Amino acid sequence: KHPCSFIGQIHLTPRMSLVLSESVVPRVPCHLWSSRRLLVRQEVVRAGHSASTSDRRRVGVIALAVAALGQCCRGGLRARRGLSSRARGRINVRSEAEPDRGFRVLEWASSALGGQKALVKTASYLSRETWRTMVRELAPQSSTGDYVRPASTLRAAPRDANLKLSMGGHVAYVGNTCPWCHRVQLVLALRRIEDEVANVTLLDEPERASRGGWAFDPERGVSDPIFNAADLREVYESSASPKGGGSYIGRCTAPLLVDSRSRRAVSNDSEQIVRMLCEAKTGAATGASESSEVDLLPPDLKDAITETNQWTYRLLSNAVYRAGFATTQEAFERAVNDITQGLDKADGILSKSRFLCGDKVTEADAMLLPCAVRFDVVYAFLFLRGSCGLWRERPHLKRWLNEMWSLPGVRETCNIRACQESYYRTLFPLNPSQIIPKTVTGLETLCATETIPLGHSAAAELFHWRSSK
Repeated sequence: KHPCSFIGQIHLTPRMSLVLSESVVPRVPCHLWSSRRLLVRQEVVRAGHSASTSDRRRVGVIALAVAALGQCCRGGLRARRGLSSRARGRINVRSEAEPDRGFRVLEWASSALGGQKALVKTASYLSRETWRTMVRELAPQSSTGDYVRPASTLRAAPRDANLKLSMGGHVAYVGNTCPWCHRVQLVLALRRIEDEVANVTLLDEPERASRGGWAFDPERGVSDPIFNAADLREVYESSASPKGGGSYIGRCTAPLLVDSRSRRAVSNDSEQIVRMLCEAKTGAATGASESSEVDLLPPDLKDAITETNQWTYRLLSNAVYRAGFATTQEAFERAVNDITQGLDKADGILSKSRFLCGDKVTEADAMLLPCAVRFDVVYAFLFLRGSCGLWRERPHLKRWLNEMWSLPGVRETCNIRACQESYYRTLFPLNPSQIIPKTVTGLETLCATETIPLGHSAAAELFHWRSSK
């Protein structure tokens, strides 16, 4: 009536004792006790093979009696009744929880198949191919096992790329986890144009979303200000479908920039959105004086910034994903080599200048910062398996990261702990256990960095400025 795991110790003779556990007396229904007795007898005889013939007979009789007892009650049980005088030994049974050992397939294979080699090889192959299939569904692959990032399907035409920002004129749909969304949030924060471009932070909950991974939840304060949509797919169908409300065919990704007046999508390409926001004029002062605003893309540095964006994307921002989603050893090593080259190159540049393109913050710094913030807490272990070390182990990268994080409004653009939890839980093919690291490397130091007030003279020296008129 009260089954539990147990260990039964049978004292047979002064020379021999035997321990019976759940592995010897498996849990089977009463009508299969004959099988139970057979299993027990085989196990007992094998364990007592060195005993005398009379002792082995005694073992067999006791084994049959123990098998008939079935499952033992909690608190222990003494079983002596029903045994012949010849077989009467001392049986002590105590309650003890046994570890869960699964289906014990390997034990069965080693005895039934004469070894576990074939079973291990089959299980390894099926596990690997199942994992590769799941990764391919999550991240498209080349024939050599390299991750191939899909191109953005929604880009603004050149004639529409010049944004005219006005109060509440645009909405940027972004997510806390996504580094490409973080780029957009950083530009909005650094340029102080949150009033002109509303920032809607989506929930990273694939279970709630009908397509993709982004959803809204008004009860948690996350709602769609334009279409009152339930998830990002509905926003795409309302703003990007040919008929402005029909079925949208394509990937529903963030970030997504939408014109709130025309209710039409502008772009879902993070690089294009960042460039449009950097070039747009607000018509309102956001800087240190009444007639100036932050300029992240000075005309004389535009070519250098564009070139920097290209190599930081290829060697760092996208390379970490190539490593994380690689399905062959060769593809992984190619990505790791690129990342190592990128880290060394960035550290070398920052050893000679304060920021990537000079002594002031530019678009290039905003484009790389999302990768830097996530590197130690996510990429270094989940994607790179420790192959490239930590961002903060390189002194100039560490100094640059701390200084960027102290800029006005930057720390509010990303919840690092929530970001880490999302990666480790939603990318389950890479982390089947769903276990999240307890300690976050460098997070405490990063969060302790003091923010420089925008009106402070030190902040004014960190940016390029241009006329707001």
